[in-house]
Amino acid sequence: MAQKVFIVGRNPNVSQGEIAVRIDDPSKKVSSNHCRITYDGAIFYLEDLSSTNGTFINGHRISTKNLIEQNQSFSMGKKFSFSISNSIINDIIFRQTKTVTNEIGRVEESVNENIDENKLYISSFISNKLPAMVKNELAKMNPQKQEEFVEEYKRKTKSIGITYLFLIIILAMHYGYLKKWGLQFVFWFTGGGFFIWAFIDLFRVPGMVNDYNKDMALETMRNLKATST
Repeated sequence: MAQKVFIVGRNPNVSQGEIAVRIDDPSKKVSSNHCRITYDGAIFYLEDLSSTNGTFINGHRISTKNLIEQNQSFSMGKKFSFSISNSIINDIIFRQTKTVTNEIGRVEESVNENIDENKLYISSFISNKLPAMVKNELAKMNPQKQEEFVEEYKRKTKSIGITYLFLIIILAMHYGYLKKWGLQFVFWFTGGGFFIWAFIDLFRVPGMVNDYNKDMALETMRNLKATST
């Protein structure tokens, strides 16, 4: 697949060969040209375009081109959380332009409303790991539905300890365990980035697993709501 470049923002100006991804943000926390995503069929790169409110990966504002994993979340202006995948990229390429409202790869407006913890019938050990949006939706559900969510969520989540086991002992297959096979093959092909990438991943594993589990919480909630309607 040839390299594709996506300009993300409220009203992005694109050059020849670039594709616009428009964010519907009346609050204007997202800049007109906020960030650039470059994709070559296996690897995603994210770059901030001198936006007013910044682009963040794992809470850290970026200023240079950064490698970003498939389904890893990043945020724009601390207002929108956005994750990308091969299927979303292919959809955008097919349309050539896409306006983001409630759903795309995933763009979700941060949940600012208070969550009534008294309406959560799940353990705090589980609820403390969930995104605010998921907890807010769970609080609207009855105990049976909440239990269904927990069972499915626990089935899908990954363990930090097992991820380290795959990284250190089992063929350095931690990306495969987290279902990021594109990165896994690149990791193998480069010998773990000549061991530098592997060394960095020793510190990145907890964040990678937490991001994966948050994605699974969102996916589980979407599936549960879909089967309920």
